[in-house]
Amino acid sequence: MARNGATIGRCCLVLINIKKILITLIAGLLILSTAYTQEPPQAPAKLKVDKRMLKNFVKSLIIPGWGQVENGNKVRGILYVTAEIAGIYGYKTNYDAGAEKESEFKLFGDAHWDYTTWSFSDNGETACGNLRTHTMDVYTDSDGIVRPIKDHHFYENISKYPEFVCGWDDWDPNGELADEDLSPNKLNYVDMRTRSNELYRNAQLAGTLIMVNHLISAFDAALGTDITSFESTSFAGKFYINPLNVSRGITMEVTF
Repeated sequence: MARNGATIGRCCLVLINIKKILITLIAGLLILSTAYTQEPPQAPAKLKVDKRMLKNFVKSLIIPGWGQVENGNKVRGILYVTAEIAGIYGYKTNYDAGAEKESEFKLFGDAHWDYTTWSFSDNGETACGNLRTHTMDVYTDSDGIVRPIKDHHFYENISKYPEFVCGWDDWDPNGELADEDLSPNKLNYVDMRTRSNELYRNAQLAGTLIMVNHLISAFDAALGTDITSFESTSFAGKFYINPLNVSRGITMEVTF
């Protein structure tokens, strides 16, 4: 019996050892599977950019079309240069015309609007029979004569507000028209000033288009430069082990 008992004990011990070995193997396979499943860190692909991209960007930023010509695209370069010339022409033409019209309406206002005549109707609260909403800045010259300061506000005020209408030399308080429209000279002055402002706005628009043309040409020249190349020397490997499914549990994947 003792012999049989010892035999049975050894068998149980062997079974226990086999069970431990199997558990250890399964645990090892699971750990190995987890280790290989983790994706190793990848070095990012290196982007090699030739300095020509920056040079062409700067060239077209200075002179639109220059960078396009350097890229060998002369047609696009000519288009950007043409747009630049047209923008400069539009700006200069409108600005010069606006400045000329500004001088014209200022001379007209100086000739037909009189501060002394207007000041007799000004009592501090009303002027020309209208409630005062704007001030008339003045100064005293070397002869002791009070004169208006003829800045931007002066030329704007005499054109817009009814409290200054009686300063116009053709103002007719008994005319058929109403309020500030009783002076044909004022109406002519308003038309000239309005036209001057329109020309200045056109010049401003042309100037904005010029800047936009520079920026678009610069980015177009940079992106149109055929100098980019990608270099990747890294790769990642994945090795999957599924101990529960030996036939389909092994998978290998390599990504470059």
